[in-house]
Parts: sequence; structure tokens; C-alpha cells
Amino acid sequence: MQRNDVRIEILPHDVVEKIAAGEVIERPASVLKELIENSIDADATKIDVVIEDSGFSLLQVADNGSGMSLENLKKCLLAHSTSKIRTADDLYEISTMGFRGEALASIAAVSRLTVVSSDEASGLGNSITSEGGIAQAAEPSSHVKGTTMTCRDLFYNVPARKKFMKTRKAERIALLKLIEQLAIPFPGIHFTAVFEGKSVFDAPVADSLRNRIAQITGLEFAKTLTQAQGETHGMDATLLFPLEAPQEYRPRYQYLYVNLRRVDSDSVLFAVREAFAKLVQREFRPSFFCFIDVDPQHVDVNVHPTKQKIKFENERELFGFIYGIVSRTLGVASQTLANGSLPQSDGDIPKKEDQYYPRKFGNTLQSQEMSFAVSEPQMPLDGLYSEQTIIPFPDRRQNLEKILESNEQERIQLADNAKQESWSLISCYQVHDMYILAPIKNGLLLIDQHAAHERVLFEQALSDLSIGKATSQQLLFPVVLELSATEKAVVESAGEIFRGFGFEMQDFGGTAVSVSAIPAFMKNSDAERSARDMIQYLLDEKSVSSFPDPRMRFSAAFACGAAIKAGQKLSQEEMNALLNSLFSTQNPYTCPHGRPTVVRISLDELSRRFLR
Repeated sequence: MQRNDVRIEILPHDVVEKIAAGEVIERPASVLKELIENSIDADATKIDVVIEDSGFSLLQVADNGSGMSLENLKKCLLAHSTSKIRTADDLYEISTMGFRGEALASIAAVSRLTVVSSDEASGLGNSITSEGGIAQAAEPSSHVKGTTMTCRDLFYNVPARKKFMKTRKAERIALLKLIEQLAIPFPGIHFTAVFEGKSVFDAPVADSLRNRIAQITGLEFAKTLTQAQGETHGMDATLLFPLEAPQEYRPRYQYLYVNLRRVDSDSVLFAVREAFAKLVQREFRPSFFCFIDVDPQHVDVNVHPTKQKIKFENERELFGFIYGIVSRTLGVASQTLANGSLPQSDGDIPKKEDQYYPRKFGNTLQSQEMSFAVSEPQMPLDGLYSEQTIIPFPDRRQNLEKILESNEQERIQLADNAKQESWSLISCYQVHDMYILAPIKNGLLLIDQHAAHERVLFEQALSDLSIGKATSQQLLFPVVLELSATEKAVVESAGEIFRGFGFEMQDFGGTAVSVSAIPAFMKNSDAERSARDMIQYLLDEKSVSSFPDPRMRFSAAFACGAAIKAGQKLSQEEMNALLNSLFSTQNPYTCPHGRPTVVRISLDELSRRFLR
């Protein structure tokens, strides 16, 4: 039925502003990002953040930058006002952190925003206030040189937006993680953050990039990093990564900065991963920090409203460039290791070369520590994205469900046979320290040891949480974990859950925690790695969508962190015990994330293979 009353209307100004805000201001961390980037662009050397109620009640950023005159202050909250661009061509040569002209206007449209600023050292300044996008007249105000922006009651006039926010704990962690990411490439700026009246982050001016990373990650992790550099047409890159083979499913850090802006790029991620594939199994992921300095004309930073993703002019060339730098560095490291020693990585010794310098394409770092010419990738690039791209979790689960549905009868038969087996009497064999080969009456079973143990621990964790605390064992010597501020926030927010699993953790000062007790089944040597794996799992926002129920999410994190890892040797007794436990679970066929735990090969299949 055709409607006759449809009319085109011009939207009111306040509706337009709220729509624009919806594109840029997704959550409190979006506001914080815009404000801190403005402070960086104002040449601030000190930036102080104050947060209350995870940014919803109060989000304040104060800096000692260049400040604004009264004339500029009056314009700063107007739609499409900006000091970063003048013509359309400037959009393709952006060298500043911020550039979206509607950012402050968008923040003002969904909050009560006050801006106080001064561009002189006299202590005299001005302030302007906006409530829901309606600005008041500017007034004189005392203020040292610099700017203070105070955002209160975020989304007060668009309550529907709050329905899409995560929990207060999740938003708080997102804010802390953002501060860490923004602080890393600017060692010349002193960053502080106070959340709910408590100092949670303090990174004074550092004299080297490595020392700034050490402030964020902890000194021990920073000592493991080596640094490499390469140059190609219109592009420089510096990478820092651990030389020793990473044994992480979820790495602590995979940060890419392009012209000092934190962004994501599949090409860089795959390049680093493929370079490390010669040293470690593919399921492990290396941590890295990558800094690319590129002519702005060769990248498009306007492909995403929040600037999180950018598009390179030649993604294939980028892949080869990064792959070459990492491969050459790892090659030198492997040769050195073969000779019986590790290369020196400077530890906490500051180097002048780690500093940032104004260069051809903007502010970036130089280093003479390692510099390699670009080498061609030693792998085919064609089909990389189609063959190597990770299948999203929902797709894997759907594919698995189809397979399982089509083999329902076989599953039932396998279940009956498996449960009837006395696994403690069967000789099992470990294949490549990853899979367990077990004979059954009518064939063979191949078991993924990590996925199988995940399933066992997942169901056990859910049971422990339902009845109370799991059995713990006290450590003779507590294990001290150096954490980032974000990681420690995860531990604090999930303290009750960690205790429920059998961990006992205490504040050790700064961002460190000590572990004095671990789950009874866990070896002492696994305590640190398992705790870190849990923390990284909980930091992965994909886990929230996969497991909306917090208890299931924490149980999955515990299972993933504490499970037997690929590459871990198992005794005959351990393999038998694992199979007994697996086939005693409610669902022994998949891990909590949907991956299969067991593959059955029938005698008929073996006979066909051997043409019998």
C-alpha cells in the first residue's frame, strides 16, 4: 500500500548535532580520545585526566599547551570548527592527531561541557559552557596557560545511548587502555590519570621510547624487546618486539601507530605473524609495537569516523615492507642464538636514538640500533587474505554446528564408545606435542590437547563458581606480576572471580600484584602464564559478544589461560587422565569457543586410504 503522507523535512539543528555525535562519540573513551588528541596537538607537555563514574558523571582533561584566545574559544564549540584544516586538499595531508571539525560540537551536544583556556602566562583566561549543544556567553576566568575541558553527565539528553554502553567496569578499562595507547608514542609528555579519586596512571616524561614502554608494560617486559627499522618509498618503520619465541594465544600488545596515531591494519598484523611463523606455531601470536612514518598522501585516514582504521595506498607493498624488516631481524637473532648467546637489547638503558624527531612526514622516531633494507617476503602473497584470514567465531560455530548436525548419529555412537572405554588402560601417543592419538575399537581418535583441556576446565569452573571457591594451593614464594594499569584494573574488577577459581592475589604496589595461591591442579610454573592469559582474554572485547553471561565469560577465560598449551609434553598418565576427564564432560566435542576437540578416523576410512 502506497503512503501519501510522506514528506521531506529539514531536521532541527539539535537533532543534526546528535546524529553527528552518534558517529563520533560512541562511549566515554571516544570523548577522552578527542580531548587528549587536542591536547597533544596543542603541544602540551603535561596532560592530566580525571574520571568519575567511568566517565559518565565527569570526564576532565587539563593540559599546559598553547591554549586559546577569547576569539578562538568562542568558535571552538561551533559545528565544523577546526584549527587543523583549511581546504579540502588538507584532508589528504593530515599530520595532526585530531582533524574532525565536529568533535567538540558533538561532545557538547550530548553532555554539559565547560572549556576554560588561556593562551598567555598572566593567569587570565576565559571559559565557555555548553549544555546539550546550547552554548552560553564566554566569561573571564582565571587559568594558567593551557586548556581544561570538563565533560559532565555524558548522554544525559540521549538516554537511549546508555542502553548500548557496556558495564561501568568495562568502560573504565576501556578508558585506561586508551590512555596507555595514546601515551606510548609521546615520551615527551607527562600523563596522569585519577579515577574515582585514586591515582591509576602516572607516566612522567621519558628520555627514550623504550623507557616509555617500560612505564606502561613493566621493566621486565620492556627488556625483552629488540628494535628494528626499515625504509622504503615515502615510508619509514620502526618495530619493537620480543626476540624470544612468544608463547601467547592472546598477546599483551599488538599496537600500530601511523604518524603517531594509533590505528589497526590487517596487513601489518599478518606481516608480523607470518614473519614469526618460522619460529613458532601459527596459533601463537607475537607482541609488537610498530611505528610507521608515511607521507600522508599515501594513506586515507577518512575511511572510519573514529579514525581507528586507515587505508594505505598499496597494502601489498606495506605487507612486504613490514615482513622484510621483521624477517631480517629474526634471521640475525636466530643466527646469534645458534652461536649460543642472545643479542643485547639495551634493557633499561636510554638511547638518544629512541627519541622522536621532526622529520619529512611529521613527528616520528629515528633509531640507528638496527636498520635493514627491505627484503622480499619468503612466502607467496597471492591469496594471503583469502587463505590466512581468521574465520570469525560465529562463522566457525555455525560451520561446526552444520558438521555436527550432519553427523549426529556418528556423534552418539562415538560418545557411547568413548565413555565405555577404560582410558587409563589404553596407550596414547602425543603428536608434535599438540595432539593425542588414541586407538578405539573401530578406529582412531585425534584429540587437540589444548581444546580438550579447555572444555574440562570450562565446565569445572562453572561448577566451582556455582558452589563457591575452588581448592587452592599456597605458593612457597609468591609470584609477582608486572602489569599495565589496564591489566591491573582487570584483576581488581574481577577479584572475586579470580578467588573463586582458586587464585589469591594482593596489591604489590604500583601496577604490580603478587599471586600467593593458585588452583590446586596447576603447577607453580604455570601460575604467571595462566594469570596473564586470563587477563588478556578478559581484555578482548570479542569475549563479551561471545559470552554475554559474565560467569561463562570468566570461566572461558580461566579455561583458556589454565589449559594445557600446544607444545607442552604430556606423560602417559596425563594423557589418560585428560581423556577420562574430557569424556566425562557434558559436551566433550567442542571447546568453549566452538572449536572441535576430537576428530575420529574410522577403520573403514583407514582401509580406503590404504586401498584395502
